[in-house]
Amino acid sequence: MFFCPYGKIFPMEKMAWNLESEYPSYNSPEFLSEFDLVKSKVDQLEKDVKSLKTPFDNDVEKIQKIWIDVEATQVLVGNMSTFLNCHLSVDSTLSEAQAKKSEVMALSSRMWQILIPVDNFMKRCSEETLNKILSHPELTPAKFDWSQERTQKPFMLSDDEETLLQALSMPGLHAWGELYSNLSGTMRCEMKFKDRTETVGLAKASALIRSQDEETRHVAWTSIQEAWTTHKETASAILNALSGWRHEVIKKRSQVKPAHYLDQSLFYSRITKETLDAMLTACYENVDMSRRANLAMAKLMGKKALDPWDLLAQSPISASKAERSYEEGLKMIKDAFGQASPEMAQFVDMMAEKHWIEARVLPNKRNGAYCTGFRKKREPRVFMTYMGSNSDISTLAHELGHAYHSWVMRDMPIAECGYPMTLAETASIFSETLLHDVLLTNAKTREEKIEFAWGEMDRATAFLLNIPARYDFEKSFYEMREKRTVSADELSKLTDDAWSKWYGSTLSENDKMYWATKLHFSMSGISFYNYPYTFGYLFSISVYARREELGKDFMQTYINILRDTGRMTAEDLVQKHLGEDIRRPEFWRKSIAVINRKIEEFEKLALG
Repeated sequence: MFFCPYGKIFPMEKMAWNLESEYPSYNSPEFLSEFDLVKSKVDQLEKDVKSLKTPFDNDVEKIQKIWIDVEATQVLVGNMSTFLNCHLSVDSTLSEAQAKKSEVMALSSRMWQILIPVDNFMKRCSEETLNKILSHPELTPAKFDWSQERTQKPFMLSDDEETLLQALSMPGLHAWGELYSNLSGTMRCEMKFKDRTETVGLAKASALIRSQDEETRHVAWTSIQEAWTTHKETASAILNALSGWRHEVIKKRSQVKPAHYLDQSLFYSRITKETLDAMLTACYENVDMSRRANLAMAKLMGKKALDPWDLLAQSPISASKAERSYEEGLKMIKDAFGQASPEMAQFVDMMAEKHWIEARVLPNKRNGAYCTGFRKKREPRVFMTYMGSNSDISTLAHELGHAYHSWVMRDMPIAECGYPMTLAETASIFSETLLHDVLLTNAKTREEKIEFAWGEMDRATAFLLNIPARYDFEKSFYEMREKRTVSADELSKLTDDAWSKWYGSTLSENDKMYWATKLHFSMSGISFYNYPYTFGYLFSISVYARREELGKDFMQTYINILRDTGRMTAEDLVQKHLGEDIRRPEFWRKSIAVINRKIEEFEKLALG
């Protein structure tokens, strides 16, 4: 049993995920046999690539075989990586799992180094040759992916340079991201209450910031600040190394056409800079209205401005002060999803019954929440730390939205399932919106209405103030890092400036250490892991707003949108299904207008 600090007792066995359905363990014969199989497949790929004769145009059938084998190998590599990451997320001190993960990553890196000549050929060859290769039924689903990849032709390096870059990225770029994960996973926070001191892991301290009790929030937030301040030089070294690496790569790739530090992020988000600018323009035009949500929340707390430890707090006014059990939280989500479709409600039951959700509070558990999946069986998994707050329930709905997205695509070719973060966040935030809308609609008393409307305001300020502030910080940092190394104190100053721009005077103080405490800035896979959340939030509101108009056809339209997310750009997807142009601020203003009406309603409740 897990004893929640607020008195609830949560059943640990029901909150643990089942990973053994994939492999008994990472030392099991099943796992080791699959690892050996991947090694043999990579060896064979190396022989097949070396057997190609230049020009490759005359070896279409061999190239087809290579890419078919690559997809099969990727499935196995992805499966093993997911299994290891899941174990390390639950306990970051598992040294054997860390060692095995490094072996799998090295194997994956070797495979991509081997494939670079063929990969570059696919980007450079004629349309006629490309079409011949992709005419194979097993490769046809990859047409959209290759059309996107070929837009990167001006930024390509030689085969030897690309191979070297790939080889160095594991001990270089990605090692810095691993350092952050290891540091945060083993970090201890000293929570200094008036009558006692408790030492807890970072995940638990982060979860306690969502407490209804202000002292607990303040103590938890302060303990995290102190822990990261102790390690601020390491944290700044990580950020500088990641950005420095990316800047050097950009310089190398700018020989034919100038590359920009935002290019990779926009490419992987499948949006244009015009779309990003239109969205952020609409957000900043509305900044005064978004700030009013913060001020209304502060008023309900009896404050003139929110403190930084209040940004994730639950409503100070609610129908029930008790934290909700794990089962209660799942039922709330199931009932809300059922308002959209019986299938969505059944999906929640399935995730719980199959134990595909990890929600325990554990000492060495990774901070945060995410959805992942096993490629072989096309099964999702959800990871979080559940302590019974409304925010926890909202987070669980968010991650289950991601899981549902992958679930409705499980029958599709894998090549058509690689959706970008911008569109991934649409499904997750749609699910949150559905939860909050149902809860608010069913609320009867003022206390209930405030409790559930608070969640709406929490999301509005997160996506319309916090996320844009993250983007502005990262943009300023990348511009400064292009010239020189940026110190920890300078990173705090850049954070302070970005928060002041967006939050204004609605906070008592800015969270100047946010650059260190927020995992997303230190992820090695991609930079600017922020604005897609705002994109998903506003796009999901646009989709959700069509529920009444479409009636019984809405759910099928929604599923059709989800199933198209991996085979077209965001601009094309919205044009196809909604008939709108997201490159224009007008599209985003319509969604923001919906939020503004909710802010005005919340202000009335706050004045009560």
